Amino acid sequence: MKKVFVFFLICIISSTTKAQDRKITILGTVIDKNTKETLVGVNIIVTKKGTATDIDGKYALELPYGKHQITYKYIGYQDLTKEINVSSETRLTYNISLTPSSEQLNTVVVSAGKFNQRIEETTVSMEVIKPNFIENKNSSNIQTAMEQIPGLNITDGQANIRGGSGWSYGAGTRVLVLVDDIPLISGDAGQVQWDLIATENINQVEIIKGASSALYGSSALNGIVNIRTSYPKQPEIDKNPKPGFTKVNMNFGVIDFAKRAALNWYGDKRRSFKGIEFLQSLKLDNLDLSFGGNIFQDDGYRLNETTDRKRFNLNSQYKSKKIKGLSYGVNANSLFQSTASVLIWDGLDRAYIALDNDVTTTSGDSYNIDPYITYIKGNNRHSFRTRYLKVINDNESLDSLLNQDNTSKSYYSDYRWQKNIEKYNLSFTTGSTNEIIFARAEVFQGENYRRNHALYSQIDKKIGNLNISTGARYEYFSLDSETKHVIDGDSIDHFATGSPVFRAGLNYQLGKSTFIRTSWGQGYRFPSMAELFVSTNASGIEIYANPDLKPETGWSAELGIKQAIKINKWVGFIDVAAFIMKYYDMMEFTFGQWGDPLTMPLYGLGFKSVNIGETQISGIELSVNGQGKINNDLIINLIGGYTYMNPIVMNPDEVYTESIGQVLINGELIGPELTYSNSSSDPSILKYRYQHIAKIDAEFIINEDYILGTSVRYNDFMRNIDKVFTDEWLNQELIPGINEAREKFSNGDLIFDIRAGYNLNEDAKLSLIVNNIFNREYMSRPADMRPQRTIALQLSLKI
Repeated sequence: MKKVFVFFLICIISSTTKAQDRKITILGTVIDKNTKETLVGVNIIVTKKGTATDIDGKYALELPYGKHQITYKYIGYQDLTKEINVSSETRLTYNISLTPSSEQLNTVVVSAGKFNQRIEETTVSMEVIKPNFIENKNSSNIQTAMEQIPGLNITDGQANIRGGSGWSYGAGTRVLVLVDDIPLISGDAGQVQWDLIATENINQVEIIKGASSALYGSSALNGIVNIRTSYPKQPEIDKNPKPGFTKVNMNFGVIDFAKRAALNWYGDKRRSFKGIEFLQSLKLDNLDLSFGGNIFQDDGYRLNETTDRKRFNLNSQYKSKKIKGLSYGVNANSLFQSTASVLIWDGLDRAYIALDNDVTTTSGDSYNIDPYITYIKGNNRHSFRTRYLKVINDNESLDSLLNQDNTSKSYYSDYRWQKNIEKYNLSFTTGSTNEIIFARAEVFQGENYRRNHALYSQIDKKIGNLNISTGARYEYFSLDSETKHVIDGDSIDHFATGSPVFRAGLNYQLGKSTFIRTSWGQGYRFPSMAELFVSTNASGIEIYANPDLKPETGWSAELGIKQAIKINKWVGFIDVAAFIMKYYDMMEFTFGQWGDPLTMPLYGLGFKSVNIGETQISGIELSVNGQGKINNDLIINLIGGYTYMNPIVMNPDEVYTESIGQVLINGELIGPELTYSNSSSDPSILKYRYQHIAKIDAEFIINEDYILGTSVRYNDFMRNIDKVFTDEWLNQELIPGINEAREKFSNGDLIFDIRAGYNLNEDAKLSLIVNNIFNREYMSRPADMRPQRTIALQLSLKI
């Protein structure tokens, strides 16, 4: 009997053990409840194990028999928990619909940490603009839309955030502009390639304010602008529609007459501009494909400053059928252009005519090709992105005999591994970037070769309501030149250096919709080849090389609070931030006698990029952003802000460089020792900066058919410029009208734009856009008058 009992006991234990060992697979797809789009990277958690949805929004999870509690978590959505009882089936299917969190801002960003985050939980100041905003502003060039970002200004194609940069004559940038996380900056002059950015295929633009070099490297000293492109949307589960769409925008506009008749050089016939852009987005089995183009022609508001541009783009993504979680593709853009530009006017009454008719026409073909591969397995994500960027500028100047053509080729790669450990609320990112640049130009004194290699890491940890972020980067930089240069008294053709940088930030959720943050980050910027080696003439002004130029370093810090607000279905935020930025060895173009007075034009007088020493920019910024329905009949989209900046040189009387000789400016001998005090018109503030900037854009959609919008931009007077520009002799003999204009515009600038639209049907919209509606005269810098009123009609089709 005892043996029988033992036998039955062994059988019971054995069967129980086998039942516990038996497992089944839970399958499913997770989608957005409202849009029905599949969601990538949703965390699915069961006790001590978990997984994440793949690039198709699908997941698979193996569980033993018994009762389990599964939680689905995704940024910007309400958590969903389901209880299931696993029994005899070998497979169970649970398709899940997640509901967006109506109490949150629902804006998800990538740039702050190179992974998905809700914008209110980031540790840095960020702004986001959506593609509809770019389209509604009739922006054939994304710079037009960027002008409405609080705290951001663009002068001659160079972006600056919160006064971090002034006017750099088109050389170098402290704001790194990226497309899909990869820099889009020419290898030689460090110029942003704005015209190469496909405005017709933008998913979102993200702006980080403050030093971002720890994640993004050199040129991110003042912040970043990251343009994220789009792909066809995933179809709803259990259905098989044909996803994708066709979009076409056509516009035609005229440039109105200026208020002052003296400025109307084109007589009684208005100048015009016209353009068409298209985008075809489709999904072919496992292939996501988008391709489009933009054709734009502009007669120009300045004499001989015409534009003829053709741009085409391609985005592709193939999801492997054989290897789950693997996707790869190629993105590309190409630009064919003939674009004229004017540097200096011919006087206040001839502000739309170039000095000495010196108009530079840039033609050539530029393009980028971006192969990439991504592999997602569970909570691990591996990505390898590359870019080949070639910029060809064939420059022809009506008043220069110099060969100013230049060509640069950039090879860039970024490998990144991300690990999300949901159990510990921990995200780990590490990677490596490599960049090789070849540049050739006569004005750069031959061929130059530059290399950048970097390693970076970042850790993000969440403890209750507290988000902690910390990161580091080390970057190696080397430069080889075809021509030997004298640096610190030595004749060399090779230069190399390296720099580590660090960052840290905290974000704490004080209440249901209140977030407080603080951050600190270091930054650096290596000089561009143009700043180091350029030797040329622009509108009669000589530009001199400076191979002795040192890299810039610095740091920025801020304390901010973001308050979410909700009115019916309208959700937005109010953000207040106090900030400070410190720069060491800041680079600025400075006027002096740099050339041989006996052999060089203008007795060797001109501009050269030099290190001016220690500077500081501090201030406070208030911004608002929101979108949604106020009631059933009214939708309001809003973005705006005010920025106060105090940009100063810490030691204005310190000698930062010496010129060859002395220069007589307004009766005073300046040099050879140069200080900020003796080279500036107002040394109490950094050159070419504002202290007050205010912007707002409001759009009202009534009954889903009628659209009204307005944009307002204000900046105060630019108090400090190079003292030489205020010299009476120069104003009479070389560049007339600067002092007269500065007196006329001493109260700053206030510019209004308006737009109105009507949805003809579900697929078509007709819009009227009027920029500078009051036809005000205003300048972005000395001797550069901006456009008068423009009126455009736009037809938008989306099928």
